[in-house]
Amino acid sequence: MIAILLLLAIPILMWVVQSALLTRAGLPLRWRLDAGDAPAFVRTGGRITTQVCLIATIVVYPTIRGEPILDYYMGLLPLTRSSLLFSHGAAASSLFLCALFGAWLATDRLVIDIHHARRKWVKRLILLVPTALFGALVEELLFRGVLLADLLRSDWLPTGAAIMLGALIFAGAHYVRAVKRRWTFPGHVLLGVLLCVAFLRTGSLWLPMGLHAGGIFMIMGIRPFVSYRGPAWLTGASIFPFAGVIGMAGLLLLTAFVSTYYGEAH
Repeated sequence: MIAILLLLAIPILMWVVQSALLTRAGLPLRWRLDAGDAPAFVRTGGRITTQVCLIATIVVYPTIRGEPILDYYMGLLPLTRSSLLFSHGAAASSLFLCALFGAWLATDRLVIDIHHARRKWVKRLILLVPTALFGALVEELLFRGVLLADLLRSDWLPTGAAIMLGALIFAGAHYVRAVKRRWTFPGHVLLGVLLCVAFLRTGSLWLPMGLHAGGIFMIMGIRPFVSYRGPAWLTGASIFPFAGVIGMAGLLLLTAFVSTYYGEAH
């Protein structure tokens, strides 16, 4: 349960920093993590605090367990043939989203609509690969390499319960800050289950990291160029195409494929 305690500390630290920054800006404190209408330095400070807390948790966890940091994570990302699983995951999630976007385009549920300024979408495309890799690496190290691995070591927690708890915490972490949409939560849970099963069945972070990176790459890459016609419950919306009914059904099929195709962790 070390991992859960470390994760619970993150929003507390984020709130403390937000409160300090709001006070400096002469604004009242807020119970929610929400700096949307605050000055730029408050929002920037919040983003920096979030990243520092995430990385600090990744670094601290092996130390608490009494293991060298590099040895711990090299065990989860071995430089062997299993590293090829990254490409498997990236290909699987990319094909899944291509099929989804293709179906929506063919049925006029998705339309070509360049709604970002040229400078903005060019910058987004230039940074797309590093953004996808960094986002997938940090989240997989944290939620699978720290959280799920810790839950799976618990003698009192069955494997299925560990996966569900890991998926729920992964999903909930995306809603700690104030968000525009909350109906996307079930889709995040199913995404978490897919990534947890990928880790469990392969015993390394390569496959879930590939699945995660491929998804970020596709979703963020297409975002500036399309608009959704919905309905949202069917197609999802914006950066959440996996949150519609069809997207969630696809996640279930992808999870079944991963569970069937890849062997048990050794």
